[in-house]
Amino acid sequence: MGDISSVALLWLGTSVLLASVVRAMTGWAFSIIAVPMLSLVFPPEQAVVLNILLALAATLKNVPAMRGQISRRIFLPLLFSGLVGTPMGYWLHTMVGDAGLRLVMGLLVLALSAAMLLIPPRHQALTLPALALAGLASGVLGGAVGIAGPPVVVLFMLTATDIGQARATLALGLLTVCLLATCAYLFGGHITPPVMLLFALALPVVLLGDTLGNRLFARYGGHTARRVSVVLTCALGLLSIARALLGP
Repeated sequence: MGDISSVALLWLGTSVLLASVVRAMTGWAFSIIAVPMLSLVFPPEQAVVLNILLALAATLKNVPAMRGQISRRIFLPLLFSGLVGTPMGYWLHTMVGDAGLRLVMGLLVLALSAAMLLIPPRHQALTLPALALAGLASGVLGGAVGIAGPPVVVLFMLTATDIGQARATLALGLLTVCLLATCAYLFGGHITPPVMLLFALALPVVLLGDTLGNRLFARYGGHTARRVSVVLTCALGLLSIARALLGP
């Protein structure tokens, strides 16, 4: 199909299916899985843009059903600080080459994995400065490498935020970041015909994975997906760093 090999198509389907299943269970893990996996086969910039489009489509499908669990007190600080951070991240994206993007993605997912393993949750209130800082960092990361969730996820883990509320609020926040990033990439000329072809091929798989993930969440909750995502992100982080250091 065009210049896309059968191996690349298989990897595309596997990557987005796995990412969408885990994202539906946790509310956040699509990008942290999809971007490193896709960047092993596709150019990192293409992987980032494709990830943004797919995450946007999947989140648009789910947010309406979660609206009853969204906390405005948590969401609004994340939103406004994310609005500031996303353009900053896009500027960084335009300044860093493929190897740099792979290295950043690898280090980022390893840091998140370490946080998930080492930081014990503690029940405490979410403060405005903490939310603003997490939102700003998420905006920067979302604009730069298409992975917006980690700062907010770590904050939610530190404060032992209710998993249903965290899942819904994070999904809405990521939807906002994805919308902003999509606009930036569109005006920057990064949403190209090859990216749209990959998007069209991957979207049905994402929707399938989303349905499966929602059913698994209803049955098992998010704790199982959290353990699985730790293992996956560790492996993908190491692969991404190795690819950055060793070259194509």
